[in-house]
Amino acid sequence: MTRRPHSFSRREALNLVLGAAIVAPFVGTGRQALAAATEIKTIEHGYLTCAIAGDLPMTGIKDGQFIGMDTEIVMAIAGKLGLNVKPALMEWAATIESVRSGRADCMFGNMGWSKPRSEVMAITDPIYYVTRFLVQKPGRNIDSVEALKGLTMGTVTGFTPIPDMKRIPGLAELKLYDTTDAVIRDVVAGRLDTAVLDGPTLDYLIARNPDWGLTQVAMKVNPDYPILTGRNHAVIGIAQTNCELFQAVNQGVAWVWRTGINKKALEKYGITNPVYFTPVEKPPRLGVDRDEANHIIGKMESCHADFSSTFGT
Repeated sequence: MTRRPHSFSRREALNLVLGAAIVAPFVGTGRQALAAATEIKTIEHGYLTCAIAGDLPMTGIKDGQFIGMDTEIVMAIAGKLGLNVKPALMEWAATIESVRSGRADCMFGNMGWSKPRSEVMAITDPIYYVTRFLVQKPGRNIDSVEALKGLTMGTVTGFTPIPDMKRIPGLAELKLYDTTDAVIRDVVAGRLDTAVLDGPTLDYLIARNPDWGLTQVAMKVNPDYPILTGRNHAVIGIAQTNCELFQAVNQGVAWVWRTGINKKALEKYGITNPVYFTPVEKPPRLGVDRDEANHIIGKMESCHADFSSTFGT
């Protein structure tokens, strides 16, 4: 690869954070929002600490500002709740444990739902929908599980489809990386035949770096590999011990759909494909943490809190 992606890598973003006294917060305003903040317990009073990997266009830090399409969605919800928003930057593989251990209030960034994640975190309704793509050089036409036989494939440690990827018959090698940048470099250099990464990140980077000669190909659905080939929910993860925060953010998610805030956030970063707003026909979470009517079931079923006055419902 001749040059690095035109985005802030995790290391670059971390340097920005360390070099500044404080990342400028996004502040919720209004008496109603400030009142709501007193009802919600967070790690740091008045702040929503967000575990992120720093991959644009979902999350990132630039000029001391917490940016990204997922960030703007969460920022809007937090603002209604009277909370400032600040990032806790780390490798993706560390984000879940950060929330579980109480070092962060929530995690997000094109985070796909999975059953193992639902067992250790409270997971919101989708903020948009995820379609799985394979990044590759043009002309390869790698578009299915069967087409992966004999090939090398990569992704980032901790990504949702890894269990499915490990079961692919005849795959020559599955390589796991710490960062998206490292995966892309190996695809460009030919050390990987293909990779599964965040679709919005690849849309964002490929559009800005046409000289890489990369393209994304949608995977053919295979029911034996539901997470790898099926469509999924992009969600926000919260500690199961914080019922009020979970309900507040989840009800805020419904509000961003009603107001179109999520659509505007994605469009701001050039993500305009309607597939991101087309509901998943058969969500993989049915019967696990949601029922057919989208009621919360499972470990968070007994969690109840009403924020209808905050979000106008």
